[in-house]
Amino acid sequence: MGIFSNGRSNSSDSIDKTPSVSDVDTLSVKHAEPGTGGQFKEFIKQVISFTGDLSSLTCPAFFLNGLSLLEYGTYWGDHPSCFTAISSAKDPAERMLAVSRWFMSTLWGSYASRCTGGKTEKKPYNPILGEQFHCKLGDVECVCEQVCHHPPISAFYLQHEKTGVSLNGHSGQKSRFKGTSIKIEQVGRAVLYVKEWDEQYLIDFPDLMIRGFLTGAAYLELAGTCTIACSSGKTNTRIEFVPKPWFGGEHNHIRGTITCDGEEVYNLSGRWSHKSYYIKKGSEEKQLLFDAEAEPMAERKTAPIEEQQVIESHRLWGPVTEALKVKNFSVANAEKSKIEDWQRGVRRERAEKNEIWTPKLFKFVEDASADDEYNKRNVDMLKEMKRRPLLDVGAWNYIDSLHDRKN
Repeated sequence: MGIFSNGRSNSSDSIDKTPSVSDVDTLSVKHAEPGTGGQFKEFIKQVISFTGDLSSLTCPAFFLNGLSLLEYGTYWGDHPSCFTAISSAKDPAERMLAVSRWFMSTLWGSYASRCTGGKTEKKPYNPILGEQFHCKLGDVECVCEQVCHHPPISAFYLQHEKTGVSLNGHSGQKSRFKGTSIKIEQVGRAVLYVKEWDEQYLIDFPDLMIRGFLTGAAYLELAGTCTIACSSGKTNTRIEFVPKPWFGGEHNHIRGTITCDGEEVYNLSGRWSHKSYYIKKGSEEKQLLFDAEAEPMAERKTAPIEEQQVIESHRLWGPVTEALKVKNFSVANAEKSKIEDWQRGVRRERAEKNEIWTPKLFKFVEDASADDEYNKRNVDMLKEMKRRPLLDVGAWNYIDSLHDRKN
């Protein structure tokens, strides 16, 4: 494979080197949007020479995917039946298996769904400070808010009150150009609460590698190891995302284990983008954990645009999205600039008035000052996490979270 190869047989940067700005002029960007090849090369030059976090880089409209990054929090509820089934598992090991099944059910939507039908991975809109997204996924309610702008942090909350299952989480990214790919470290955590068993599960996030960017045919690979820890201290899941071999093999394989009281009870295998499996200890029978291709993602049901607040994602970014649908990139850029100019004015006005903005829907609890049972449990589970430096120094909790309710 050459330096600028887009072949999917490559999942390692070990023999690739970062191209120079002059190298970019020789690229064949045949997968870029028609008529944008020259502009795309200029964008590539910006990316490879940028020294800061790439999330702060202004992105041209032709490389936007028409979604706000804030909406990505909804992927945790893609398969409501997996989410709500967790509370019905009576055995701790079976419950962790159910949690792992639900976790696997979130991955296809989060990292593969935008690259189907000939589409490629593109950049989402950078949410504005205070932006909100509200929806229902089946019977699961979801609310998201952009709680910080520097660095960008999106908080999300999902709940199914009847079964007593909820999820608090927040996510940010640290991105940089590495070799011929963009590496993204996801910062944050998710905490699943199961009321029936008074349990919490702490979850960290995989690293992302954006491949194929240099030819305009970007797609995502997952890397690293994710951990799911339980507040009971009895069970634990570790899932490793296995890189594709340089020659041959398939993308998106996993291997993992579920332990109970320190003993391995389930072995996990398969492909997160297709079918994943588990084998119970003492058995040789491989059973289906989750089939990512068998069940469609839940529909996001939102209020009509005219009933939404100005700061809700679909109303806020609607004019940009409509322009992108018809590939009118000049209009999309103009509409995007209107939002950015408006936000600069808002920030300037706050600064003049010495106003400090605070989120409306979420509150931050630092680990060092955790003083209630729920947050103390979260802190206690941190010792189980391999990626602790990326878990942030605290948690964003929804102001009306299920764990806070007395009944």
